[in-house]
Amino acid sequence: MKNIYRTGGLVFLLAGYLVLIPGDIFAGREKEKHQEKAKSAAGSDTIFSEEVVPLPIDNKTNKKYQLTGSAYTVTGAQLERYPSSDLRNAFKGLFPGLHVQEMNGAPGFSSEEEQGRYGIMEKVDITTRGLGIRYLIDDVPVDITEIMLDPREIESVTLVKDVAQKAMFGPYGANGILYIKTKRGRSEGHQMSVNLESGVNVTGRMPGFVSADEYAVLNNKARENSGMAPLYSSQDIEAYRSGNPYDLYHPNVDFKELMFKNTRSFNRANISAQGGNSTVRYFSYLGYTGEGDIYKMGSKADYNRLNVRSNLDIKINDRLDVALNVIAGIGLRRSPNYGYATAEGSGNTRLLELDLALPQVNAIPALAFPVYANNSPELTTPWFGVSSLFTSNPIGNLVKNGGYTETSRNAAVKLGINYDLSQFIPGLRSETNLNFDVLNLIRMGTAEQYAAYTVTPFKTGTGADTVAIAKFQDAINDPQRRNLHDYYYQRFTVYEKLNYSLISGVHDVNATATYLMTRVVKDGIQEPQRFQSGIFTGRYTFDRKYTVLGVINYTGTYSFNKDNRNGFFPSLGLGWVLSEERFLKDQSFFDYLKLRGEAGVLGYESYFAPFQYRDRWTTATGVAFGPGPTGRWFGSTNDSPYVTSPARIGNPNLTWEKRKEVNIGLEAVMLKGKLGVELNYYNNLRSGQIVQLPNSQPHIVGVSTTLPLYNHNKTRYYGLESALRFSSSVREFRYSVGGNFTLPGSKIVEFDDPQYRNAYQFRKGKPVDAYWGHQYLGKFESSAEADITPQLYDQELQKGDLKYADLNGDGVVDENDRTMIGHTTPRLIYALHVNLQYRDFELFVLGGGRAAYDIPMTNSYYWNGWEDDNYSNFVRDNLDGAYPRLTYNKVNNNFVPSDFWMMKGGYFKIQNVELAYNFPKHQTERLGFSQMKLFLRGANLLTISKVKDVDPESVNSGLTMYPLNKTFTAGLKFSF
Repeated sequence: MKNIYRTGGLVFLLAGYLVLIPGDIFAGREKEKHQEKAKSAAGSDTIFSEEVVPLPIDNKTNKKYQLTGSAYTVTGAQLERYPSSDLRNAFKGLFPGLHVQEMNGAPGFSSEEEQGRYGIMEKVDITTRGLGIRYLIDDVPVDITEIMLDPREIESVTLVKDVAQKAMFGPYGANGILYIKTKRGRSEGHQMSVNLESGVNVTGRMPGFVSADEYAVLNNKARENSGMAPLYSSQDIEAYRSGNPYDLYHPNVDFKELMFKNTRSFNRANISAQGGNSTVRYFSYLGYTGEGDIYKMGSKADYNRLNVRSNLDIKINDRLDVALNVIAGIGLRRSPNYGYATAEGSGNTRLLELDLALPQVNAIPALAFPVYANNSPELTTPWFGVSSLFTSNPIGNLVKNGGYTETSRNAAVKLGINYDLSQFIPGLRSETNLNFDVLNLIRMGTAEQYAAYTVTPFKTGTGADTVAIAKFQDAINDPQRRNLHDYYYQRFTVYEKLNYSLISGVHDVNATATYLMTRVVKDGIQEPQRFQSGIFTGRYTFDRKYTVLGVINYTGTYSFNKDNRNGFFPSLGLGWVLSEERFLKDQSFFDYLKLRGEAGVLGYESYFAPFQYRDRWTTATGVAFGPGPTGRWFGSTNDSPYVTSPARIGNPNLTWEKRKEVNIGLEAVMLKGKLGVELNYYNNLRSGQIVQLPNSQPHIVGVSTTLPLYNHNKTRYYGLESALRFSSSVREFRYSVGGNFTLPGSKIVEFDDPQYRNAYQFRKGKPVDAYWGHQYLGKFESSAEADITPQLYDQELQKGDLKYADLNGDGVVDENDRTMIGHTTPRLIYALHVNLQYRDFELFVLGGGRAAYDIPMTNSYYWNGWEDDNYSNFVRDNLDGAYPRLTYNKVNNNFVPSDFWMMKGGYFKIQNVELAYNFPKHQTERLGFSQMKLFLRGANLLTISKVKDVDPESVNSGLTMYPLNKTFTAGLKFSF
């Protein structure tokens, strides 16, 4: 076997387009020198097959040729290229089978994202094989939004998604794991590294809404189409066109222009020290990340974060090693309040204010009211304008509701004790790890309110224009700082591992017994989350060609009845390195070729509310007995008696969801290490999913709102994953082109369907992401045609309204005619990367895309335009085309799910670009540095899609959520 480095890639001709699909199958930097060469049994050198792949818990003995599943690793250096304060964005396009979708472009991140309280939404959605990913950092299970982690702290990240390897960490890993290993010290000297980066975030697509004069024209047209007199005269429309947001009679307020800017700052700086000797090794890190915000007014708005880490490895003696990780972080978010809220949970409390502001800004017509009802300098505070229909002034909310400072502090300590027990049994080692981490968040600020007045223009009896100004609410000036919000969590994790390893001739045996226990306490969760697992892993490799892996997992959780809370889950893996066989030894095409597969069962539970196996009851005043609507009596009194009713019906038979999984894979390195290929097929069945059964439980039992949970639904996920990379060089020009793609699919095997009369209505047998609605046939050509087949969403339909198929032929169109009309998850997820190097210059480009799926255009940008509500630019530009008949009174028929509103959601994005100059060694040595690099970076630079007005990656960004951003930075990094 030849020297094989982690390189590779390929070019596809897809649907008539030249597409470079990115891979990083053999992720890692190209090595300048051969390191740690290992001799194979045949006496040939190998690097790729000898690479140790980090896996959860069992992370020191797994060489590439011994793996029976797909474990894909990238380095921290690759993650650094992506300029973002949220580490999850840096995973885009790097892993085959990992779907990363940015939903919200807000600065920083929220540690409460998983809780979902107070309007917080998932900022970055990451899934693999249809399920949400879990995270481990140095073998500790974490919620990634609760840990402040920078790419420069990371040594490697491994995606674990096959069954036997996931089983090494028990039920926590059942969905798939991103296993993060942080950097540690080294024994060959000392090095300091400094990284400085600064740039700007530029707001991406922000869906637009019409100006005041455009609104008046559209509103008149809608009224005319509904048989009403127009409201706005041509003189009014011309007056609105002047664009004065302060005009009391004809205001034209562009709230977005007044409130928001298009750019915000981005800065990163960090310094690290790494080194040691044969006794002590260390890695220390201090990092800063800061971002501005897009508010033009109001209190100071930004996000700043400081990370500190120290990882120590101490050799006590020849048998005992100690590892100590100490981590601390502080996050500081400053922002104006938006809306009046005096305490947590009161008023319009939101964790991200812009997600509350944007829906209001978009919903209020530009002519609804002027910014001020009175802004005289003589006033202590201005009077902000509102109207009887729109009672909230976005500018008043931003500048006169006070502001806050939110401080988030987290700390963690991990102690590892490694003891060599070979004096008792040769090859036996013990590893004990204790971890405790905690986070506390508090939001302190002021809660104030602005003075608001309705402004109503009218004409006097003489015909003169005037306005009536009436008080709507008083100003509240309260400079007192108060606790507006807080949150905390505590996590304790312990595991003990005994590992036995024996290599004798062609035999390689490794066995691990692990006990794992974790306990998590979170604000807002009724009971601490607890689970424990006993895991046995045994691996045998013969002659470097054949590997057998067995994993037995015995695990328990607090969520189930004591008779069901423990489960036994086995897995098996097989690997065969064909390139070591005699029949392939003498060929020159394959440098490395392996077949592998795994099968097994995993237990899973999602930490739902505890004690679901028990009934719960609630007591409240109920219905009184006796005659008449008042003065009713019960016994000798006329009081309402207390009534006890079920709050929850328990199910003592509730138990683990089972994940039955099979995966088969192929790995190959060819053409003297230039081309690398990986193929994976998976087929996973989720059985016994824990759900309520509202359609199977008859309402007559009287518990329709307190239904118990059952192990019932079954869902199958299957698909093909591939990664490729090709690299070569021509004199001083080196290049690599890589790609990865995923073809996912799903099917509902068992579901709580009602007893539908028509086969097309059943969810069972359909994909998980099936979208249901009406089949659109066109628009009615006349009112007479609309009367032929009644559509029961409105009393009367007219020419231009939407026409749907009567699928069951009963002569009417209603909910019974809805069927599957599309699917909302991509059937192709792909990425590409290109890395070009010429002398000391390097260009890296990473792109990613989604294809073969549908986006329902049913959010407020597309579904709007009735009564006196606002109109989007989409409505303005698509009257009687992509938008149905414009009316003042809403035609409900036109705004129900149908394929009229479906759009192909495919897109391709240039996700990440880095142009770098690596200073030659003679220049850096002259300056006293060992390495120096100057770079320009960009993220989310270009989007190619048929979807134009909104961002296809997140159709609600800029509408109900913080808009996504383009990022441009420049920086310098050097070591000495």
